[in-house]
Amino acid sequence: MTYPLLVLAGLILVVEEGLWRLSGVLALLGKLPVFRALEAWLRGVPPMGALALFGVPAVVLAPVKLLALYWLAGGHPVLGIGTIVTAKVLGTAIVARLFQLTQAQLLTIGWFRWCYEHVMRLRAAAYGLWANSAVGRWWRRERALHKGWVRRRWEAAREYWRARTAGK
Repeated sequence: MTYPLLVLAGLILVVEEGLWRLSGVLALLGKLPVFRALEAWLRGVPPMGALALFGVPAVVLAPVKLLALYWLAGGHPVLGIGTIVTAKVLGTAIVARLFQLTQAQLLTIGWFRWCYEHVMRLRAAAYGLWANSAVGRWWRRERALHKGWVRRRWEAAREYWRARTAGK
């Protein structure tokens, strides 16, 4: 019974970590002048204001999720599920970037620091369990075997499109 739960926990960790890393895409947007000003403002928000800002993505995405439910109920499952997945991905990326920008302020709140430290300890323990499991060892072996595979595919695709567009 332990291994299936460990595999499930590992998959959840991988998905959440992947979604969390999408904040890097939003960081690229932060180089644009309008977003640069917004990020500078966010870095200066007081701690409780920073905490309150975490409600913004939930409020903004709530109507989108209701629209997805409407589409699901109306017999458009692909559209509805696609909208829910898109809202999840965007919401996680926005919350991750928001956390990166306001982490210093948030960690000045005592109870928040306590929760953060405990969650990070639990996360480290989960990674330790995952890394020491048979599935985790298999995963590391597979990643080592295929290291650079995605980069090679990406470069090949870029070269293909460069060659196609250079001829036009």
